[in-house]
Amino acid sequence: MSEGTSLAEASREHRILIWKFYLYRATLSEGFIYPIITLYLLSRGLSEGGVGLVNGLFFAGVVAAEIPTGYVGDKIGRRNSLIVSTLLMSISMFAFTVTGSLLGFAAVFVFWGVALTFRSGSGSAYLYDMLDERLDTDEYTTITGRGGAAFLVTSAVTSILGGYLYTIDRRIPFVAAGLITGSGALVLLSMPQTEQYAAGEGGEAFSARDAWHTVRAKFLAPELRLFIVYTALLLSIPELADLYIQPIVVDAGVPEAWLGYLYAAFMLLTALASYNIDRVRDAVGIGGWFAVAPILLAAVLAGMLVEPWLAIPGFVGMRIVKSLSYAFRGQYLNDHLPSLGRATVLSTASMIYGVSFVVFRVGGGAVADTVGPELAIVALAVVVATLSVLLQVVGTPVRPSD
Repeated sequence: MSEGTSLAEASREHRILIWKFYLYRATLSEGFIYPIITLYLLSRGLSEGGVGLVNGLFFAGVVAAEIPTGYVGDKIGRRNSLIVSTLLMSISMFAFTVTGSLLGFAAVFVFWGVALTFRSGSGSAYLYDMLDERLDTDEYTTITGRGGAAFLVTSAVTSILGGYLYTIDRRIPFVAAGLITGSGALVLLSMPQTEQYAAGEGGEAFSARDAWHTVRAKFLAPELRLFIVYTALLLSIPELADLYIQPIVVDAGVPEAWLGYLYAAFMLLTALASYNIDRVRDAVGIGGWFAVAPILLAAVLAGMLVEPWLAIPGFVGMRIVKSLSYAFRGQYLNDHLPSLGRATVLSTASMIYGVSFVVFRVGGGAVADTVGPELAIVALAVVVATLSVLLQVVGTPVRPSD
């Protein structure tokens, strides 16, 4: 066999692996529940403040488990950690069907948050290491964006179905979400471990002491500390606003039966933007994006205070900003981290994001109970945009990688 043929076969195998990654990302969709979960919680007797509380506790679970599960991912292998996450998240979906109290939903959301942490650092680390070994890490943003597009297209289709299934039985969307999420474990089993774990070396080379020193060194480094604070503030706004999309658009005149179609439209438009994320990066760069994203986010959301129907295009814009910001955040963090301990450091970063999301969701929920969700969201978005400008004045949130 010629060298050229071997290279061609290797390239084909690597591309098949990337398509498997896209399929795995598609199975992460919980689109069946996206258009109805807040309505479901309200129908079970929770107030708007209660919705904010249990969603805040989701991130409390994230905060509590991020570092331990990130370390587990570095020990047992990132792919195996993703399999654990997939199975636990599937269980959490089924748990919604048998829960009916504030305390019960609080427990389910905490469990759901813990399940997510098994993939929050490992997912990004696994993809980045695969690219480092087989392709090119410069493709990370493009592949993440297209993986996000696969996730969003699947979410669009399942959101439409979820809206209809909800009218038949409010529990069916959660069963469907549990099944599609659980199928991701089968996709992951067909994908390889990265080289150090395939050779059985990953767990032995990284001790708890190593993890502590790596995390401390990286979080004290100037290229990460301000960036994480800056992006945590930015991403907290869409995490808060997502809680209230359903009641806001219903109050604006959208029938509940149309919510699935509305969410599908949200996701397809966001998928289009995610698929073309490399064009955004080439046009403005990661630093340029994060310089304007907070201001753009506040601007697109502010329209709902002028006319209620402007909430719909505002939420589309918000989701586009959110999707691109998550992808660029992942590229930036991975570019500034070593392979050994990457999942642990990324999970520690996710813990900090989780703290911010808890504060914004619980605090924002309380504010929404007082002044209404529209004013609460816009006011906090303006505050974050103002803080982002100040942070750019006093420091450099985004620095080039070495």
